[in-house]
Amino acid sequence: MNKIFLLILFIVVKSLYVPLNKRKSTYYWKSRMDDKIKFIPIFVVPYIGYFLFIIVSIIGLWNSVFIYDFIISYIIAYLIAELFWYFFPNGVKRPDITKGGMLTKIIAFIYLHDGDTNGFPSGHVFGTLICCYYFSSAFPSLAIGTWVFGSLIIASTVLIKQHYLVDILGGFFVFISSLYLGGLLIQYV
Repeated sequence: MNKIFLLILFIVVKSLYVPLNKRKSTYYWKSRMDDKIKFIPIFVVPYIGYFLFIIVSIIGLWNSVFIYDFIISYIIAYLIAELFWYFFPNGVKRPDITKGGMLTKIIAFIYLHDGDTNGFPSGHVFGTLICCYYFSSAFPSLAIGTWVFGSLIIASTVLIKQHYLVDILGGFFVFISSLYLGGLLIQYV
């Protein structure tokens, strides 16, 4: 199968996030532990860095043996998540942030333009794990830095109150499922 076709399919599937995110959430799965997690605005930096990480991963993996597995796993992960988001529209009740500096204003901008839906499973989490897994496989000398950056992205999801802890667990589940199903599917591509 052509890499360009897979990349286009990846973009189309990933873009389904937008209409699903415009729906009203029915479920909120906040735990007591979520209340104990502090709001730390500096973590908006790795949160936004996630989008750059996807681009760097695609470019870095493009001519590697991992590109097909990477894109197929990503497509499967998003399809699993989107089905869940469709049937169980869930979200995160975010704090009211009216005071703060530039980083808080960036977070407020994110809250304004990113609906509170599509919390569980976290796309930031499963997407980051997929990028970390394949990028560190292709570039073992960068593995530690890759996983450290990935860990910061994952932590950022709860530290800027974009996700609940359970959303992270859902992201891990989708990641593992996408690797397994992608491994089964890749032999037919």
